[in-house]
Amino acid sequence: MKKSRKNCQSGVSLRFYQKPAAGAVASQKTHPLLSWPNSWKHLKMEYEYMCPKSSLEIALGRRGVMVGGLAALGALAAGRHGLVSPAAAQSGPYSGTGAASQTPAFFQTTVGDAKVTALLDGGFVVPTNGLAKFFPDSAETISKLDTLLYPHPEGLAIPVGAYLVETSKNVVLIDAGGGPTYLPTTGRLQASLKAAGVAPEKVDTILLTHLHMEHALGISTADGKKVFPNAEVLVSDAEYKFWMDDANLSKVPQGEAFVAGARRSIAPYKDSIRRFADQEKEVVAGFSTLPGPGHTPGNTSFMLTSGSASLLILGDVVHSPVLQLPTPRARVGVDVDPALGVESRVRTLDAIAGKTTFVGGMHLPWPGFGRMARNGEGYAYFAMPWQLG
Repeated sequence: MKKSRKNCQSGVSLRFYQKPAAGAVASQKTHPLLSWPNSWKHLKMEYEYMCPKSSLEIALGRRGVMVGGLAALGALAAGRHGLVSPAAAQSGPYSGTGAASQTPAFFQTTVGDAKVTALLDGGFVVPTNGLAKFFPDSAETISKLDTLLYPHPEGLAIPVGAYLVETSKNVVLIDAGGGPTYLPTTGRLQASLKAAGVAPEKVDTILLTHLHMEHALGISTADGKKVFPNAEVLVSDAEYKFWMDDANLSKVPQGEAFVAGARRSIAPYKDSIRRFADQEKEVVAGFSTLPGPGHTPGNTSFMLTSGSASLLILGDVVHSPVLQLPTPRARVGVDVDPALGVESRVRTLDAIAGKTTFVGGMHLPWPGFGRMARNGEGYAYFAMPWQLG
């Protein structure tokens, strides 16, 4: 079949194909957003983003439910806003035929009496021509990016991680990555957990920093089942209400697909969700919350305290240390409320800068453990040498 090709600046082009049964005639449908008839058994979605091309295979499950469709659209919606390039993510540190082809990654250390395991789910790339949208106040730093970190040929590579904390009372997972349906370069969490010797059934508590897809989709399967069958899911009350309210669809910078993805991620846990108040308080033994609204209304960091040791797992107040820490008051284009996001970033980092509290974060450079210090008007992140874990 002949494929349409748009101007490089036209954004995303989608074309859907039915994979016909033997002897059948293939049908075709073109639509600006994902849609699917129940009769289709297999779809191939081909899209373009700023000229680079990539493809995803999307299978239909029972009753015509698209497996991975909402997540794929979410990735495309982010790409259409110049925020994530699925094609760019195919090269560099997250390259390969998909996240499943990569070696599972985990890193373990201790915080007091707790064993903490950093788990790598994969990553994504913010394309060079999308950096100004993602970080609208950071033009000067962006211009020097190649001299400040190891360059990716397509833009800024950002990891996607999660943390498992084993205490004497609980096995707690903090975020769960995007799973295999968010991008071809996410979905390694389950393999990483297995490599670390932890079965999904062992997890009894999931703390979600917020409901963006690269943080929450990993708790559910593509066909709407629990990945962690014995877990209670905890999420901020403000976060839950925001994503469940149709009136907020237009407020999401990444588009309506992220709303669908948020709802899909927690749907299997409807009978095992606990919402916590948006204030500093202990929600699980040893874990307290530090609200950080702005990125999303209920974005939350979690403080683990064990004996005299502590570890703060950041919600998304930092996506890129090299861009945000020197100028912490620079806004972020994917924040629901960028000004409030700035205040939350400064307040959160002030709480730990120059102290002995360790810091982790889903988008910090792997393996995502270190300390925060003050540095002039900003901050500096000092990573823990992985050999000392």
